[in-house]
Amino acid sequence: MVTKTKLIVNLTRGGAVCVSELADRPLPRMRGLMGRSGLPAGEGLLLSPAPAIHTAFMRFPIDALFLDRELRVLKVVERLRPWHMASERRARSVLELPAGESARRGVKVDDRLELRDRAHAGAEPSGPPADAGDDADDRAATAVHALDLRGGQLARLRPLRILIVSADNRFRTVMSLLLGRRNCSVTTTANASRIAELIARENTDVVVIDIGKLPPAAMVATVDALVRPVGVVLVGDETSPELSEGAAMTKWGPFGELVEAIERADQHRGIPAVQP
Repeated sequence: MVTKTKLIVNLTRGGAVCVSELADRPLPRMRGLMGRSGLPAGEGLLLSPAPAIHTAFMRFPIDALFLDRELRVLKVVERLRPWHMASERRARSVLELPAGESARRGVKVDDRLELRDRAHAGAEPSGPPADAGDDADDRAATAVHALDLRGGQLARLRPLRILIVSADNRFRTVMSLLLGRRNCSVTTTANASRIAELIARENTDVVVIDIGKLPPAAMVATVDALVRPVGVVLVGDETSPELSEGAAMTKWGPFGELVEAIERADQHRGIPAVQP
């Protein structure tokens, strides 16, 4: 399973819209927001391709922005309640937001949106980045506030591109969601043989390797052999010998410590492991 998040900005009005999950495959599109208790402010779900949506089995109302191929807003549906439908035949994708969020963000028909990954060199955020010591349930709205207009261009806090390699499905799912809320673009895999391929494809900054059921030495050697330097964080169960040797950290330890380790790994690219 691969979960990705992108920062979505409004090029027309110079502001941020949300940090959004991308549902560009059949299963994520079908699942949508079903089963969730709500959608936090500052977050969204981009369905593509999707000229129409329904809110069957959902527990809360949403706003829906229908977008064309250029991510231009064709239609805004506000406060769409559960068990309703909405469509726009010209739409290529739909951005689902918390109810009332489109008005709060000032999004209008004909506005042009854009998906962002990285800031230009030298860009500085105008607001505080997400604090690694905050609770794991902090909303991604912090990233939305790290935006500013300088010289007519949008400067923003750039999300890290993180690859999580783990045979533990629960760990991959939980970390993907939590790191996504920290404005990270996250890719996950249980297949260790795909590390080099995914790093090249996603332009990964940091790899988080769960050494519980996978061969850590071979995976780290694969990362170290890459031309482009990539940070590495090793995590494992409490019984893993690497923990006692200080080469890895507990994967179910405090989330803030994992975030700090990832940040250190990004700052010291090429180091084979980041100690807690």
